Amino acid sequence: MTSALLRVWTIIVTKLEAINLNPLFALPDANPCPDEDARVPSWHHVDANVQEALGRNGKYWWDRHGYALAILLEKSFYSYSDQVKILSFFARSISPWLGPVDQSGVVQWKSFMTDDHNPVELSWDWSTERKPPTIRLSLEPISENAGTKDVFNEYGPPGFLDALLNASSNHNMEWFNHFNAFFNDGVSIPVDMGHTSKLFWAFNLVANDLAGKVYFTPRYKAVATGKTNLQIISEAIEAAPLSSHDGLSALHMFQEYVKEQTESPLEVEALAIDLVNPSQSRLKIYFRSRQTSFESVRDIMTLHGRLINSKTEKHAAKGLQNLRRLWDGIFNQEGVSDETPLPGSDHETAGILYYVDFHLGAQMPKVKVYLPVRHYAKNDWAVTEAVSSYMSSTLKGLHGVSYLQENNAPLAFQEAMSDVFGEETLRQGTGKQTYVSCSFQPGGVLRVTSYINPRIGKAFV
Repeated sequence: MTSALLRVWTIIVTKLEAINLNPLFALPDANPCPDEDARVPSWHHVDANVQEALGRNGKYWWDRHGYALAILLEKSFYSYSDQVKILSFFARSISPWLGPVDQSGVVQWKSFMTDDHNPVELSWDWSTERKPPTIRLSLEPISENAGTKDVFNEYGPPGFLDALLNASSNHNMEWFNHFNAFFNDGVSIPVDMGHTSKLFWAFNLVANDLAGKVYFTPRYKAVATGKTNLQIISEAIEAAPLSSHDGLSALHMFQEYVKEQTESPLEVEALAIDLVNPSQSRLKIYFRSRQTSFESVRDIMTLHGRLINSKTEKHAAKGLQNLRRLWDGIFNQEGVSDETPLPGSDHETAGILYYVDFHLGAQMPKVKVYLPVRHYAKNDWAVTEAVSSYMSSTLKGLHGVSYLQENNAPLAFQEAMSDVFGEETLRQGTGKQTYVSCSFQPGGVLRVTSYINPRIGKAFV
């Protein structure tokens, strides 16, 4: 599409949206060329405006991950104007901070964001309310010289932070400043530590409210002080602004549960916070269990019954029933006993990932599980079909057939995955989807999110 046509198209879009028409359906394709890339006009609109601003590395990431993001935004029913706002944010504020790529396309910094070191993960947050899905973005900020002159990526995180704060004033940095200093000030990274990632960011991609979250790893300070990761995280929380011993009952409950797991110790990995007022922020502690039976999932989701009481018993039972149904579909485990583990994997990220989250003053934490489809599912298309089938049944049960017909997010998700990767590729193996996360909502309804590694797909332009 030429620049002139793009400008005309943008004017038409703006006028149509002013009268509440969706240009993606109200008009025929503005580009008669059969080139499949023309199906995502929002990406082309932004691309025409950012080419001169992007360096070689930034363009590499924008051309690939920006395009995959554009497909997800379009398929999840974002308005055209919101697509443009979010893609502009990705192009200008994210793409330049995803690290160096050599002439052959080999990424130079091995990020721990994904198993293949891709520094970006996208996610499709399914809604069980009468509203469309939300797309989310996670990344590790990486400097242009990470792994070479900037050996341990010391300049990527602060550089990204400065750029972000210059672009937006929406973020409350009080807790960020505390935890960043606690985990990282004066702490060096040993050369034999394996991966050297230490800070990750995430955003809920809502055009007028790009809510930010930050993830800290305690492993380097734990090694330096001879303490466990959980001890370091606990000390950081106890020292945080507004924190008090009496307000940490939820943390103490989790600490007790962790101490009990002597047969198969839990591996605590990270702490995450929301960039909001500390009184409103969640504290999320991520941990991994190497046990992969549904029985172990049941135990962790209730912290061995600690989260069950007269008010929550029915909701928890229904939630576990729904989780088992989704588990069976994703891992092909129907008829398999709760005690049977999933097929073995010795990968660093094998096992099952969880987090507990709580606010200051909460009596009990909540638990979310991340089902590791990357390691244990048959293939990515099987995961896509299983999650879509589960969500279709759930939405139909909650809101009726007519709602699902008019707002068919499960079908849109299948189309998005096919457009990004190709159905044939998805059938060949795993790795395009990394996790499917689940937490319990009132009534035992599952809140489900699908996590996507966009590195390899047919979305390259």
